[in-house]
Amino acid sequence: MSIIKNIILGRPNGFRRSFQKRFFSENRGGNQEDTSPSSSYSAPVEYGVVAGGSVKMEPPKDITPPDGYEVVLHKDALQDGELTEVIIAGTAIVIANVGGEFLAAANTCPHAGGPLVDGELTGSILSCPYHGWGFDLKTGLCETNPSVQLPIYSALVEGDGVCVRI
Repeated sequence: MSIIKNIILGRPNGFRRSFQKRFFSENRGGNQEDTSPSSSYSAPVEYGVVAGGSVKMEPPKDITPPDGYEVVLHKDALQDGELTEVIIAGTAIVIANVGGEFLAAANTCPHAGGPLVDGELTGSILSCPYHGWGFDLKTGLCETNPSVQLPIYSALVEGDGVCVRI
C-alpha cells in the first residue's frame, strides 16, 4: 500500500508532497503566517530538512575538496543514523551518518528502483523501502541477494564539509 501511496502522492519528503502541502493545504484555524510583501515576514534561514527532521545546512563554500571530490553537505547537517539525498553530476546519491562516519551510495535500489533515502538505516545496513532488501553502505553488498551490489562512493570530511567522489 505504501508503494502505491508513494507513486500517487510522491515520497514523504519529495517535491510532489511539498508542492501539495504548500498549494493545496487548507488554512484551518486562520493562523497561517502573512508572507505578503507588506508584512514583516522573514524567510527561514535553514537550507532544508533531511529525512530524520534535522536542519540541513548549506554546504560550506570555503572548502577546497581533494581532486575528484565535491563538497555536498555540512558535516553538522546530518546527525548519527540520518540519511539525506544529494545530486552530483546528475547522479542521485544517498549519504548516511553512521556513528560519525559518512557513507555514500547510489540512491536507487538496483533490485526494485526504490529511493533508498526513504529506507530504514540500521547500523551501516540500509533497507530498500519497496522490498526491504538490505545493503551494506560500507561495501555495497546486498544481504538479501549476494549477486546484487549497490554502487558505493568514497566520502570524507574536509574541514566542515562532507565531500563525495563521483
